[in-house]
Amino acid sequence: MLSRILIYVLGAAILSAATFFGTRMVVINQAPIKVMETIEGRIAAGAGGWNACFHNRTFGPRVNAARRANPDSIISSMAYDLSDGPVRISGETWPRYWSISFYQQNSDNFFVMNDLEMPSAAFDFILALEGQDISTFAGTPIVSPTAKGIMLIRRFAADASDMDGIIANQDALICAPA
Repeated sequence: MLSRILIYVLGAAILSAATFFGTRMVVINQAPIKVMETIEGRIAAGAGGWNACFHNRTFGPRVNAARRANPDSIISSMAYDLSDGPVRISGETWPRYWSISFYQQNSDNFFVMNDLEMPSAAFDFILALEGQDISTFAGTPIVSPTAKGIMLIRRFAADASDMDGIIANQDALICAPA
């Protein structure tokens, strides 16, 4: 009788552990990828496709809309897919504050640089996967750990009068296959 109870307890413990570790694996490893796929899809749809710029052109909080983390940040974004080769991101920084960030498919941030770290206001990056030949490109290489992900460029707008300059800065930004 005791051995039968031990078998049930051991079976329940094994089932519980398997359920715990399986759920943990899905939540920690797969959930961020699913969230990023949704974000990538929205950015690509807004930009008209992958490897193209999508620009926020609204200053300040918006009525009846989800709040942004910082309504003073005017963001340009790109959903990238490096399956067919590297992507070029080039333009100029914004004088008040500017930063560029890249996120891999599981939402981990793998590259950040701001305007104070840039050698000049002009920038030219080549985003590629490890092993892709970028020897013929003149830009600064950035290696993505995954074929898909997103890029964010943030610009600080002190007030609505900055928007004309920011929009001109966004229009000069190049996000395209290299």
